[in-house]
Amino acid sequence: MPQTSAAGRRAHYIIVGAGSAGAVLANRLTEDGKTRVLLIEAGGEARSFLVQMPVGFARMLTNPKFDWGYEQEPDPSINGRSFTWSAGKMLGGSSSINGQVYIRGARGDFDHWAELGATGWSWNEVFPYFLKSEHWHGPPSQAHGSHGPLSVSPMIDPHPLCATFLAACNEFGLPTRTEYNAGEMDGAFLTEASQRGGWRCSTEKGYLRPARERPNLEIITEAEVETVRIEEGRAVGVVYTRAGQREEAAAEREVLVCCGALGSPALLMRSGIGPGGYLQSREIEVKRDLAGVGRDLQEHSGSSQSKFVNQPTLNSQLGQGEILRDILRFLWNRKGPMSAPAVQAMAFARTEPDMDGPDIQIHFMPLAYDVEPETLSAAVAVMPKEPCVSINVTLCHPKGRGRVELNERGRPLARHQLLGHKDDLEKHIAGMKLVDRIYRQPAFQKIVIGDRQPQPVPQDDADWIAYARAKTLLAYHPVGTCRMGSDAASVVDPQLRVRGVDRLRVVDASVMPTLTSGNTNAPTIMIGEKAADMILAASRAPQTASLERA
Repeated sequence: MPQTSAAGRRAHYIIVGAGSAGAVLANRLTEDGKTRVLLIEAGGEARSFLVQMPVGFARMLTNPKFDWGYEQEPDPSINGRSFTWSAGKMLGGSSSINGQVYIRGARGDFDHWAELGATGWSWNEVFPYFLKSEHWHGPPSQAHGSHGPLSVSPMIDPHPLCATFLAACNEFGLPTRTEYNAGEMDGAFLTEASQRGGWRCSTEKGYLRPARERPNLEIITEAEVETVRIEEGRAVGVVYTRAGQREEAAAEREVLVCCGALGSPALLMRSGIGPGGYLQSREIEVKRDLAGVGRDLQEHSGSSQSKFVNQPTLNSQLGQGEILRDILRFLWNRKGPMSAPAVQAMAFARTEPDMDGPDIQIHFMPLAYDVEPETLSAAVAVMPKEPCVSINVTLCHPKGRGRVELNERGRPLARHQLLGHKDDLEKHIAGMKLVDRIYRQPAFQKIVIGDRQPQPVPQDDADWIAYARAKTLLAYHPVGTCRMGSDAASVVDPQLRVRGVDRLRVVDASVMPTLTSGNTNAPTIMIGEKAADMILAASRAPQTASLERA
């Protein structure tokens, strides 16, 4: 058992988790030089070469030094398989471990949030915060910000077969978009990346490094917060463990929970905030009965189709000499495959023409890989040596909902059925058939020399369903477990304040009412920016009121 230390800290704000949103808050809340912030991160520094080099993410996933590796119960909808749910465990959080794809989502995603009761979070209201966060390194554009901390860049050196993918999409009827981050996303495009000069630009690099010299910001790493202290209905501090010592810190204004879609509900539940009956069954004192904590877990699930091709791909260039050449090229001019984001080209499409917007996201990679079981709870990606390409399809707005509970150690445990909802399974099959049609376009037929997976290509829905259940994977985009809304069942209100608990907010992807259409890192950073403004406005309100009374 950790020993309790008498040492204690005090700050105006305690931020739990230095990830995609937490790092943003730490920067913005300390800009005045006076507001004292304590930032507590369970992981360590993010200076490793693996973190900074774009392709390093492939070596960090499931590595406990960098990745939380949350558990999942076996999923009966995908033949009882289960995955490690990755989440960054270091400064910068998942922005330090992700594939660096920068994508905001569609206008309709955020307008739908507002319709669901997240007032103040429509596209027009969040768009300024995307701009505020961004330092765009491409041609001048009103769709991009130019003075923000987060560097975003066009593709530096796309693989030649990205042009083949774009051409095939055009032949299928999906036009090439020169801008996909202005609210409209139909069509195909090269990926924009959260990179600076070819290196990863995480929130650790963009937001924390400039703020670390401020005397009013204290950062503690390798410290895991066990609970938020709740006294008389309000958050007053946290209890955390570091180097075998249990320590406490007091918050004079607020505690801000930024542990991600799995970590945040787990921390709330450990602190006595969550479904009352469930907490009692775990012998946790109920501080606030909130049934929604841990519910509404959503994830972009997807499956991949790969083909053998007659052109060099990243699979066929993995010899020691070629890898050394690519590393040297990256170090010389930041180009080549070592500088690429995880997915180099994408498309958004509609499985039915009369839909309001795209319902599937398509990911092209000039490589193929197989996810092979390593243990009962983990898997590894294995790449074949032959030249291959793959296209993955994910659902933009799945209807299935899961939940986060606590395992025997008090850590998050995901319970979800990726294909458990009938509509999601049908949409998944429609998306896979659409990808198959893209592969049949003339541009791809010039280079495809054989089917790889599935092999043979299914001829009926039963075979497509069997393939989906056998091959569906996570996209690592969990959201929704501390849902924001105006209804009593929501966990946080539109100001991100936890219902029924004063001085406590949740600020991360867990507050999203529904998934955005694409990757979730950029929206999470936006949430951090908007939350910082709301928190600072609230801190000024009492002073303004007292001046008016005087």
